[in-house]
Amino acid sequence: MLRVMFADDEPYMLEGLRSMIDWNKLGFEVCGEASDGEDALAVIASTLPHLVLTDVRMPVIDGLELIEQASGLHPEMKFIILSGYADFEYAKRAMRHGVANYLMKPLIEDELIAAVEEITVTIREREAHSQYESAALERLRLEAISRMLQGEIRQKWIEQANALMDFHERSNFRCILLEPDIQPHVQTDLMQVIADRIKLTPTTLLPFGVGKERHGFLLVTETEGRDLSSAMITEIIDSVRHNWGRTLSFSISGEHKGPQALKEAFREGLMAEMCKIPCGTEGIYIYQGEWSAETLPAFVGMTESILEAVGRGCSETVRTHVQHLFIAFSRQSVSESWLCAYLGNIKLEILKMIAQFGGDLVWAPNWFAPTVPMDIGLLERKVTQEILQVTEWIDLKKGVGQDKVVSAAGDYIKLHYREKLQLQVVAEHFGLNPAYFGQRFKKQVGLTFNEYLHVVRIDEAKKLLRREELKISDVAHRVGYSDSEQFVTKFKALTGLLPSAYKKG
Repeated sequence: MLRVMFADDEPYMLEGLRSMIDWNKLGFEVCGEASDGEDALAVIASTLPHLVLTDVRMPVIDGLELIEQASGLHPEMKFIILSGYADFEYAKRAMRHGVANYLMKPLIEDELIAAVEEITVTIREREAHSQYESAALERLRLEAISRMLQGEIRQKWIEQANALMDFHERSNFRCILLEPDIQPHVQTDLMQVIADRIKLTPTTLLPFGVGKERHGFLLVTETEGRDLSSAMITEIIDSVRHNWGRTLSFSISGEHKGPQALKEAFREGLMAEMCKIPCGTEGIYIYQGEWSAETLPAFVGMTESILEAVGRGCSETVRTHVQHLFIAFSRQSVSESWLCAYLGNIKLEILKMIAQFGGDLVWAPNWFAPTVPMDIGLLERKVTQEILQVTEWIDLKKGVGQDKVVSAAGDYIKLHYREKLQLQVVAEHFGLNPAYFGQRFKKQVGLTFNEYLHVVRIDEAKKLLRREELKISDVAHRVGYSDSEQFVTKFKALTGLLPSAYKKG
């Protein structure tokens, strides 16, 4: 709704302007009235109307002086002059200040409506053009940030970033990735809340998107302000996350100086997201150095292998994977802090498994003792013993009350997942009523038949995506999905990533 105000020293004229025409029908709301030019300036300052109807002759400040002062402060504001004097000189002065129309008193309703409608079209066209310009600038800004995050540090993009966002060599940057993906307007609100909490240093938050899977924002500070440390950022984001929603997670890069370093900041944000190295605060992961893009996928794969073996209760497989993990650690010469953080992340995931099998929290204090062996061999034996203890416990839990028919059905699904499997078909294969079989399956496995089938298929898809150069549609077909869109939807639901993002990782 547009805003309109009236300025006239005759009360009956103000009343007439309010009631002569239906302002709401014309798209306006009356935001104020004034009986002299000085009061009118105060009303204009507080309400910022789009349109002002003013008499020429008023006490204190007349209509023309009102227009001169108001248009100097608000160039986009429109004015209609109302006068009982057919004074050509008045009209000329008024037009020099961009007055949209000059109406003679007594007012004629049709003339007033026509003048207001004409001005409305002009205002709407100007707003549309302004929105178009803002959207175009936003697209340019997003493109510049996206290209620089991906390593296109060409002079063109640096100059564009400097022009659009006032980037310069003294600027400090952190890249913060959000997971899961959220709507743009929600991201904008979230950034505003975070910006409001940061009060110690001049800070700018700029949203970005790289492809369709990676979204977040740049945190830009100036060297003149106080440093915004990792601990301060963690505290601020944790308070926001607590009030905003615990499902959001934040992966934060180290601090870098100058726009040329945006690629490195983005890479660190990705690595913090993929490794999920705990910083002591749930849902916040901060890059701490020393990993490389070449070694990261191998470590992520080892983590998945260990967790999978623990979940299946396979002690020997766990022992082998942990041994391989420590061999990789020794070859990479990672620091003790990184090693403990990485192992801590694995233990957090295993504790989630314990909770799923009804375990209590007595495990946690023993697993996260403040001191750890300095010797890598002692640490390997300690970690192996701890994870094997859990693996054997899970294996024992899984063996209690085991339904042999359901176990056989699970094996059958793993052999035939590529086919169009249905609950009825599998139930008939084992000579059971489908409804009864479905209840037994859910009770034993904890998932419905279809949920379990999707889990098996997506697990196989993950292996194919890691090991073979296949199109997403080919992977979908190989694991039993005739509809690629359904495959993509299920994959995202179960892994939190699109297949294409998982494949790149």
